[in-house]
Amino acid sequence: MIVSICRAAVSAANFTFDRLYDYRIPEELEHLVQPGMRILVPFGRGNRSVEAFAVQVTQTAEVEKCKEIQAVLDTEPVLDENRIHLAAWMCSSLYCTFFDCAKAMLPSGLWFRHEEWYALADSVTEAEREALSAEEPILGLFSAKKRRCSRKEIQTAVPESTLARRLNELCKRDILRFSSSFSRKIGDKSVKMLALDMPADQAARRAERGRSPVRLDIVGCLADGESYSRQELMYQTGASAGVINTMIRQGILRQWEEEAFRMPDFSDCEQQPIEPLTPAQEDAYRQIAPLLDSPQPEAALLYGVTGSGKTQVYLHLIARALEQGKGAIVLVPEIGLTPQMIRRFVCCFGPSRVAVLHSALSAGERYDSWKRISSGAAQVVVGTRSAVFAPVPDLGLLVIDEEQDDAYKSEQSPCYHAREIAKYRVMQEKALLVFGSATPSVETFYGAREKRYPMAVLRERYAGTQLPQVILADMRAAARQGSFGSIGPVLHDAIADTLKDGQQAILFLNRRGAARQVTCTACGWTPECPSCSVSLTYHSANNRLMCHYCGHSAPLPRICPGCGSAHLKTEGAGTQRVEQELQELFPQARISRMDADTTRAKNAHEKLLSEFAGGNADILLGTQMVTKGLDFDRVALVGVIDADQMLFAQDYRARERTFSLLTQVVGRAGRRETRGRAVIQTYVPNHEVILNAARQDYERFYEQEIALRQALQCPPAAQIVTLTASAESERDALEALVFVKKRIEGLMNDQFADFRYPVLGPAPAVILRVMNRYRYRLTIRCPDNKRRRELIGGILREFAAKRAFRTVALFADVNPLEG
Repeated sequence: MIVSICRAAVSAANFTFDRLYDYRIPEELEHLVQPGMRILVPFGRGNRSVEAFAVQVTQTAEVEKCKEIQAVLDTEPVLDENRIHLAAWMCSSLYCTFFDCAKAMLPSGLWFRHEEWYALADSVTEAEREALSAEEPILGLFSAKKRRCSRKEIQTAVPESTLARRLNELCKRDILRFSSSFSRKIGDKSVKMLALDMPADQAARRAERGRSPVRLDIVGCLADGESYSRQELMYQTGASAGVINTMIRQGILRQWEEEAFRMPDFSDCEQQPIEPLTPAQEDAYRQIAPLLDSPQPEAALLYGVTGSGKTQVYLHLIARALEQGKGAIVLVPEIGLTPQMIRRFVCCFGPSRVAVLHSALSAGERYDSWKRISSGAAQVVVGTRSAVFAPVPDLGLLVIDEEQDDAYKSEQSPCYHAREIAKYRVMQEKALLVFGSATPSVETFYGAREKRYPMAVLRERYAGTQLPQVILADMRAAARQGSFGSIGPVLHDAIADTLKDGQQAILFLNRRGAARQVTCTACGWTPECPSCSVSLTYHSANNRLMCHYCGHSAPLPRICPGCGSAHLKTEGAGTQRVEQELQELFPQARISRMDADTTRAKNAHEKLLSEFAGGNADILLGTQMVTKGLDFDRVALVGVIDADQMLFAQDYRARERTFSLLTQVVGRAGRRETRGRAVIQTYVPNHEVILNAARQDYERFYEQEIALRQALQCPPAAQIVTLTASAESERDALEALVFVKKRIEGLMNDQFADFRYPVLGPAPAVILRVMNRYRYRLTIRCPDNKRRRELIGGILREFAAKRAFRTVALFADVNPLEG
């Protein structure tokens, strides 16, 4: 007998036993199950109902001991064949489960809410429950009036370590009955539409019989065969809901529901043609555009100084892709960049063809954008990192703007980099990948230098605008003169001149809060997070100390808890402190602050930027949100308050990150007729990275940096793989990594003798303890190949099976941000 089998990726599987599981498809579901759909399947010894992705459907001979699919959760596939292959590649490369990789591709509105319930069996009386509760406290949560509890309710009263075993035992004894339900987090939005259900003249006669004159107004609006939403018709005519309901009952009006998309409001965007290219932009376009016609996957680097008009080249490339019937994705690193860029795209291509995907949208808006993209209604996608997964049919162009930015790397599992996902998608769909930046990542520029893909260069600013004059302000000299504030004398005078001329200034400090830490001047006490090995940051807005890693918050004490002294001082200014300092120095100036604290509300980014663009603020102070992609006519000055902050971090990218941020933020100044100025405050004005950034000399920086990377065997010379152990006990984490290191070295001397590389560590992570868990790591510098994936994957699976290390979590990352 031939049966249908579905191979599925199950949500309940962890990396240790992650594989595709076979499930028989019942006859009644055979015509419903397709690859790429979510299904409900029994899993584990208790046959708990769990969500899974259908990956493959096959026909085979009768098989024994094969569980059956319980239900199909989707009406059509949410992943196509390309996305299924992408999930499989991510699974093997990023050391995480297939289900997690597939789920990362979907908007949160498509995720299912899983609820588990336990109810007392009908045969269990209240007296029996009370007697049994002495033996099993879980039963004390139930009562005669409450015979059903959710798993979440039970979790609050029972240790997680024993919960599953105890619940399974109660179910086996027929004391409890288990049930579960799956529901979509976000539903489809629909609007009620109205139209005439009879000829207009007949409807008018019927409407006249009523005593309300508004009935004739309703008929007049709908007389030409138009249809209106119920809400719109009520607004246009002033009709009440009762009048409309009566006309529906009388057969004058017909009502139905129509799907509506939740979209950002672009009503103020007037469609306009794409501006023509300058000669320099035209040269860059001519180098890249022919690659869109290639039948093979292609890539190119668009390297241009800040303000050179790279976005203009993107627009023309997208227009060409659309002419060919292909779609396009444009990635930007920061949510703050999207409002300005989206409006340019909407004005050029129209709101119906442009979709937006970023985390500042509501779940419903992201879900509706995903549907518009998947259906082909929206052919141009603009968004942040996760937009790289957008299901664009017939993808022709994928642009990564500011491709060097760390925001493209996910720090949550799966720890993917959007650049690597983009490369794979372009290979799949034979599309064109364009990297764009004034400061390309060392890896991307190295690829261009090695002739792996062509590089188009824009060396001059748009319309001949000059690069800003850069002044290095030596803060050592300011300190000798008795100036210890965040705003040194050079920057102070520059801000004063800018405000006097009626121009605007952008100030950059990559630290939010009021002060880095609080210190007692008597005994040296510094408040530390009880859960993390970091000092707490002082926030003046709420007068509290906060941890930026776990979110712990505490009021600022009036006296030192160590010695009782009242002499507490703050050290290291953050954006809140600098804002206060600016208000004292320039009381007439209007100051806007843009950091994680001021942009939490929906549309906060757009509101702040719109106010600044409209001239309602004189100074925009912010973290790295203000360093990239922003384009304002009246910004004449950029100030970098602390250029040294990241330069000496324990990370091989510290120099590159510092150079990039300084170059990018300096480029925000003088983007129109007037030449701008930039003041960089530093204690090391002769450092080569600072000097290169001041000169806007990326190529010189690259030559120095690539030599250092090759000497240290850092990307692109080799990849860095870290194995991080996390445990509540510091000793457990260290012992686990000692075991893992010995095991890896043993395998390298045996069956992996062809893959032998030094294993460094164990060494503490940059922040040793986060959320009460100690973190140590091993580091391996090696190439990316199949043998590495086999070795690391095997080690992770073997470790997870060791009962001795069940309190330790071990995970791998490739080229982590903390390196």
